[in-house]
Amino acid sequence: MTIEPPPDDRIPELYADGVFDIGFGNGMVRIDLFSLSALRKDDNGQPLPAIRQRVVMSLPGFLASLSALEGMRQRLEAAGVLPANPGVVPAPAPSHAPPSAPAFQSPVQATVQPASPSSTTSPPGRPRSPNFG
Repeated sequence: MTIEPPPDDRIPELYADGVFDIGFGNGMVRIDLFSLSALRKDDNGQPLPAIRQRVVMSLPGFLASLSALEGMRQRLEAAGVLPANPGVVPAPAPSHAPPSAPAFQSPVQATVQPASPSSTTSPPGRPRSPNFG
C-alpha cells in the first residue's frame, strides 16, 4: 500500500533555530526545538531561546532519524556545502552561549567561554521540562 502525500502547500512547516534539549523517558525520545524570541532578551539585548515545539519519537524511530540525518550530512559534504568531517564530531560541552555569541548559535552547541574577572553574575540555568525522565 502506498500513501500519496498531500500537495506541498498543505504540508505544515515549522522553523526552528535548533535543538534546545533531548531527553529519554518511558521509552520515548523527546526533542525540544527552539527559536529565538522576539520579545525575551538577555541583559545585553540578545534574544533568548524559546521552546516552540516538541518532537516525541519511539526509540526505533529516533534511531532511524539519526541514520537519515547522517545520510543528509554525507550528501551535504559530497556537494561541498559542508567541509569534510574525517573523524567523529566531538560532543559540545553543555553550557550557555556567552552574551557575545552570535544570535543563531544553539544553546546545545554553545562553546564554553571563561567568565571575565569583572563579571559578577552568572547566566541562569537552562529550563528543564518535567516531561523528561
